[in-house]
Amino acid sequence: MVFTQYTDTMDYLREYLSRSINLRLMCYSGRGGEVRNIDGSWTRISRDDAKRRFRDGQADVLLCTDAAAEGLNFQFCGAMVNYDMPWNPMRVEQRIGRIDRLGQQNEVIRIVNLHYDDTVETDVYRALRSRIGLFEKVVGQLQPILSQLPKRIAETVLTSKDRGRVVAELEDAVQESGSGLDLDAAADSELNLGARPAAPYGMEDLDRIVSSEAAVPAGIEAHGLKSREYSYLAPGMKDAVRITTDPEYYKENTESMELWSPGNPLFPTPDVIAQPEELPEACSIADLLNGTAVAAAKA
Repeated sequence: MVFTQYTDTMDYLREYLSRSINLRLMCYSGRGGEVRNIDGSWTRISRDDAKRRFRDGQADVLLCTDAAAEGLNFQFCGAMVNYDMPWNPMRVEQRIGRIDRLGQQNEVIRIVNLHYDDTVETDVYRALRSRIGLFEKVVGQLQPILSQLPKRIAETVLTSKDRGRVVAELEDAVQESGSGLDLDAAADSELNLGARPAAPYGMEDLDRIVSSEAAVPAGIEAHGLKSREYSYLAPGMKDAVRITTDPEYYKENTESMELWSPGNPLFPTPDVIAQPEELPEACSIADLLNGTAVAAAKA
């Protein structure tokens, strides 16, 4: 992935790379996804399609703005280049978080940050990296300080304020606030979370419910479209929506469907919740579906 702050810069990069290097390119910005045609023109595609194509290896490089840093996860990507660095370091952390997350498929991922030499933002980033360890820690108490950096850098650029003074003020503010939160240290601390009970049901069980006409709550219409995907219409809804009980499939199609699970507004809230002692022993979702548990409870 190659990140830049501006769509114009992304457009420049894609034309430059198209002329000079034999790479399969794809773009993602506020305009949505874009793929290059044989004649050199670009066609827009959906957000979900852009992620799917990149994951399936249909492009070597995804050029993008920060629009791709919001809500899209690319655990299959092994390298990131920040072509220009935003004035707020938290934006860089957000970009890195698109690939450096649970499920990352590569043992080593590479992050390359490009800086314009002899600029105030470069001085600030060097201080953050070498003296504060910004990219080795989860930022805790430092966040209020870092959030003011764009304003400080802008003032320095517009008023020709001494760059060294800006860096010194930053370091003084960090020392006064204390260090940031070290994730490794926090993970090593003694945390007594207690034993977690086994989940009473899983997504496979929910799939059996929504696919069973007898088990779906009254008034809800659910019609199968493909494996674990349904057309779903509940009372009060004007139009049916697409739902799925497959979390991985949902991650690839977040803009066009909903994950049917507790916590989602589409998931029905029960009128009555049975207490464990009110259910027969070894009651399972399968029993509830075929009615044996209900019969046993009545008996």
